[in-house]
Amino acid sequence: MRMVKNIMNQELFTIDPLAGVSRAAEIMEHFKIGCLPVVEDGKLVGIITSRDIRKTHPNRLIADAMTRDVITVPPTASIWEANELMEKYGIERLVVVDKKSIMGIVTKAQVIAELNKYIDSLTNLNGVRVFYERACQLVKEGHEITVIFLDMDDFGLINKEYGHIYGDSIICKAAEILNKIVDKNRDTLCRYAGDEFAIVTTRPLEDAKEFAFQLVNAFTNEKWPEEIKVTVSAGVAGGRRSGIRNFNENSNYIVKNLINMASLASTKAKKQKRPVVFVEAVDFREIV
Repeated sequence: MRMVKNIMNQELFTIDPLAGVSRAAEIMEHFKIGCLPVVEDGKLVGIITSRDIRKTHPNRLIADAMTRDVITVPPTASIWEANELMEKYGIERLVVVDKKSIMGIVTKAQVIAELNKYIDSLTNLNGVRVFYERACQLVKEGHEITVIFLDMDDFGLINKEYGHIYGDSIICKAAEILNKIVDKNRDTLCRYAGDEFAIVTTRPLEDAKEFAFQLVNAFTNEKWPEEIKVTVSAGVAGGRRSGIRNFNENSNYIVKNLINMASLASTKAKKQKRPVVFVEAVDFREIV
């Protein structure tokens, strides 16, 4: 996934805290921008937005109207991380700072436009790159994660008997079912490929196992078009990571390993006609 530095506005306009609010309004109007970082002696001390200006008399100083607690983001942060910061603080812009130097501004509109490139066009679910990015981020933050891999059973036969348009409608309905069940605070769902879906979750492994059964049962209990029977097989993989010293360096390995184990477990479930197969807790000490 692209980083903040790839999409930020690098043409930067700043203002002094002792300048007037009316001057900030003139600059924003002239350059058609929504905010100005406030800089004093080369140091970022605040930010003033068009909203701040509307609430303040034009004769006041910038220092009286600006927001002093500026939320910043490094240029190497992912688009996903920038979006999470904006949602967490309910803001529309982030100042991009590298080692105390202001590099640019990134807006919510820019971030959303970029994230939309990673959305699956058929189901509107996250694409696999968003899923992978989220999983790596959770590992880097030290979270214990579990991957649930879901593979629809005999989907090829549905396509052959009813056609691909009908098959696509089944894929969309499957996505709706899963999207209603996941908890977006704990789970990140994606369409992995074709008739395969994947979820990375911060639920404890035992809870993730129960959750996998809930997902499988939701397919079984659904009333599908043409009264066909649609089922799904699930593989669940999680593991201990107590031996790892550097999550940043090993996050890619951990995530790929879990995805691979979960997908193999789903294949095993399908072959053995079991709804869910778990991979026993795996210790990653060998990569230390």
